[in-house]
Amino acid sequence: GSGGRGGVGALMVRPQSGVASVNSFGVNYSDSWGKTGRQDKVTLQASYFFNRTTTKNYSTIDKWYETPSPIDTLHTDGYSNNTNGNHRLNARLEWRISENQSLMSRTGLSFQSYDPYSTTYGHQWGESGLRVVDNFSDGDRTGVNLNQYLSYRTKLGKDGRTLTLDGSVRYRNNRGDTDSYSNQARGIDPDLIVVPTDTLLLRYQRAHSPSFSYNLRGDVTYTEPVSQYAQLSLQYRVAYNYQESDKKVYVTPDDRFETAGVEPDPSLSQSSNTGYLTHRIGPGFRIVKGKNRFVANVSYQRAQLTGEVLSATKVMGAGDDAKTSHGFNNLTYFLMGQLNINKENSIRLFINSSTDNPGIGELQNVYDISNAQSISKGNPHLRPSYSNNVRFHYVNSNVEKGRTFMWMFSMNTTLDYTAQHLVQRPGDITIDGQAYSPNFYSTTENLDGYWQLRTHLSYGLPIGFLKSNFNVMAGVIYTKTPSMLGGTVDAATGMISGGERNDTKNMGYDFRAVLGSNISENVDFTLSWNGTYNEATNSLNADKSKNRYFNHTAQGNLKVVFPLGFTFTASAAYSQYIGFTNDYSEDYLLCNVWLGKKVFRNKRGEVMVGVNDLFNQNRAFSRSTGSGYTQNSTNSVIGRYYMVQFNYNLRRFGKKGSRNIKDYDGVESSSGSRRMGPGGPGGPPPGMFHGPR
Repeated sequence: GSGGRGGVGALMVRPQSGVASVNSFGVNYSDSWGKTGRQDKVTLQASYFFNRTTTKNYSTIDKWYETPSPIDTLHTDGYSNNTNGNHRLNARLEWRISENQSLMSRTGLSFQSYDPYSTTYGHQWGESGLRVVDNFSDGDRTGVNLNQYLSYRTKLGKDGRTLTLDGSVRYRNNRGDTDSYSNQARGIDPDLIVVPTDTLLLRYQRAHSPSFSYNLRGDVTYTEPVSQYAQLSLQYRVAYNYQESDKKVYVTPDDRFETAGVEPDPSLSQSSNTGYLTHRIGPGFRIVKGKNRFVANVSYQRAQLTGEVLSATKVMGAGDDAKTSHGFNNLTYFLMGQLNINKENSIRLFINSSTDNPGIGELQNVYDISNAQSISKGNPHLRPSYSNNVRFHYVNSNVEKGRTFMWMFSMNTTLDYTAQHLVQRPGDITIDGQAYSPNFYSTTENLDGYWQLRTHLSYGLPIGFLKSNFNVMAGVIYTKTPSMLGGTVDAATGMISGGERNDTKNMGYDFRAVLGSNISENVDFTLSWNGTYNEATNSLNADKSKNRYFNHTAQGNLKVVFPLGFTFTASAAYSQYIGFTNDYSEDYLLCNVWLGKKVFRNKRGEVMVGVNDLFNQNRAFSRSTGSGYTQNSTNSVIGRYYMVQFNYNLRRFGKKGSRNIKDYDGVESSSGSRRMGPGGPGGPPPGMFHGPR
């Protein structure tokens, strides 16, 4: 996201809660020139895409802080209005220089503007007394991103003997300006019916935070055949990743956010840069025989971090530099195996390790007081995290009987995980001569012991007498996330001493069943049910009690084509959320109904009139848990609306297109509804098989 790690990134905004208005336009181009043997000599694929999205959201949050945190309750109401504009240009060029040489280029250029606006108001009460929450933020951010990748490959006479040269350049230039205010959290007499406005002490600030980064990478790979099916390889990589940020924060007297005559606050402002120089070298082995393959690579990696931090006073001509240099040594590996035991059974296995460097925002040793009740500070001593990953996939598919069984397992464990250290009610903190009494104070530090385990089973088979396909899927996911709670905040340095480690463990069980029809072109239905049961525990909770909650959805879809081309389409989904530990129940029924008429002689067109959310019950409700808290949230939804819709089905594509609809299994049927192909609406997740049609 544009506010992602250190504010340095692709500036792409993740999907947001609320009601979105979207306008988009895109164009693709492809062509080829010349011939080398039987293949095109030069091929080009290019695209341009633009979209503009405005997302408005009214939200409420109810949050319960529980043991091991002090017992508090937080309720807030919020409003946000975020506008995102995005231009993207991509091109891929392949040039077959000769039978033995090829060059490939991938280019990506994007420009994005992102204007987030939000307000939040609420109260927190409990063991910490009564406190007011009053926040406002209005931002203006832009980003320019360039990616260029080149790959040259040549065969060196003998089959399997190759030399590959890869190189890439990534450039990011972001600008961000944000006006915000928040109230300095103060204790308030809980007996007061109306909170006096003079107790809020609103604090106004303007933040200017331009940043840019670039990444240079080069690879040399040599492969040598050792048998008819096997190759040895040697790869060397050198990469340099540079990030620079110049953050200036001005504390302004009022909500006009004027900075004339105001110097940057030295405790909130900082200019810094970091560079990671990475060398990686190691051998590899690859064997391919038919549809079976095995790949193994192991590499020694040396990463050298150099950094320089300038305080705001240095930026203005005084003060001292703070330079840092750290070296990190790692052994990384990659294993991949694909085994087709027979025509019905196959296994895929991936095992690899990876490193992740902290972003410049996490390394900056400055306070963030954009929310004066939740103050945070970067940690310049963060180390890169190191992850080990395993993914296993087994498939048994009987095409004749239309039955498919699949088992998936994955595991991730991380050393030096970037974890949060949170202190609730830290007491008075003085920053640049100003006293604060926040609800929360946090920083980050490295902790070992992050785990995530996931396994899923699925089984699909045809139900002959119903002319339908039935799929079931069940899974378990376990996550352990380390954090630190409590401790004492050093008023001079902002560092936290003491505190206790808390491991938040989440266990989730999910189940899904889908019955999809394959009766005829005129009748199509889908019935499904899915449910998830969750348990969360905190290791610092003395009684080891579990936070338990359950949510499930039952859904049905129906499409019928009547004589004379009249159609009826309907769907209904009932969703319910049940809390066992914190007693609550939230449910709603979402119904959509459409009446239509097939048009044109070939009935490829259809005009439909319908209503979405017939009973106007739609809700956007979610529950989540974390280290010492449980949270319920609701967000805006569109609700009931009416729409006229026109569909036209294309059944011929290109010169070799067929006029027979049966040749396009998985596209829309003549009834206008999506057939039950993998990943289709109402169908199972991608990868699940329905059996024969």
